[in-house]
Amino acid sequence: MNIVFSTTRQWNPGDEFILMGCINLLAQHLGDFNPIIYNRNPQIRRARKFDIIKAIDNAAGKDFVEKFLDNSVKDRTPMDYADMVVFAGSPEWRGRRMEKLYASVLEFGLPSLFLGIGTSGKFAFTGEYFTKSEQDVFNQALLITTRDEDTQAGLQPLEAHHLPCPALFSSQNTRVVKGVKRIGLMYGTDSAVACNNVSSNTYRYMMEAYCNILRDYGDEYEIEFVSHYIDELSSFKQDFPDRTIRYSYDAKDYLAIYDRYDLVIGYRVHGIGISASMGIPGIMLAHDPRASTVKGFCAEMVNIGTEYDELKALIDDTIATIEEKSLALQAHKEATREKYLALFDRQVRLP
Repeated sequence: MNIVFSTTRQWNPGDEFILMGCINLLAQHLGDFNPIIYNRNPQIRRARKFDIIKAIDNAAGKDFVEKFLDNSVKDRTPMDYADMVVFAGSPEWRGRRMEKLYASVLEFGLPSLFLGIGTSGKFAFTGEYFTKSEQDVFNQALLITTRDEDTQAGLQPLEAHHLPCPALFSSQNTRVVKGVKRIGLMYGTDSAVACNNVSSNTYRYMMEAYCNILRDYGDEYEIEFVSHYIDELSSFKQDFPDRTIRYSYDAKDYLAIYDRYDLVIGYRVHGIGISASMGIPGIMLAHDPRASTVKGFCAEMVNIGTEYDELKALIDDTIATIEEKSLALQAHKEATREKYLALFDRQVRLP
């Protein structure tokens, strides 16, 4: 089978963690298949309302000015090779960047799944929020799962199941964390590009919290930082010149990066998720509504602005109960896997 997954590549590693989880889950149900991506990277698929280059190409009937060379689904090539389409999580599962994919599902009558989709606000399943094509695809989807309650509510009257984000399955291996020796802190900055940055308020809060953590825990535990986006590397050199930061261009490398730690703390939802997939507990520094996703990763959560003493007490409690939390996390992962596979068995049946 050729399965097309909606994701981003070389943009937000979190999207690729979700993709990894979707692939691992579906492989258990379907066996071997060819994974193909529909790349929503904003440099690959612009979402401008008015795009002169695209208008010229459309008038010419081909990629006359701008060639589409990415190794992913192309705008002008028909998706006649596809056997299934999977919308793999992330808040961007509808809109201008997705038009080709929705049109192809309808053109070729492709079975489709929406796995772990989420949102950052309330909406309704009406023409105010969805195009006719989007509504048609949702109405015929084999399965819809959402990672938050707002998305499940917004998709009424469709049958949408609220389940943890598939990033919980990004790793095929887990381990029991018996004690804390090494802590990973997720670094972010307000100077990165939009959608990969944080607000100035969040940045200031994290810097103060991380400096306090280094002061209070640095002598007892080995502490490193993790970066998900290249823009963060230069700022980190200025903020923590004598500290270690781990980064890779390849999202799959984060399995090894996060596996270094026994506890992770930070603002990246899916940094918490990929760690949870390996049995590593996390503490989320919640800076926007999407942070609620980490409930599906059994993570603790504090809001930006929380007094440091409260965060410290939470860290102390997590360290003291780390083995218990790790075991509970693994049990949660397996229970969630059973729920997903039961839905697949009941609803994802192909000719």
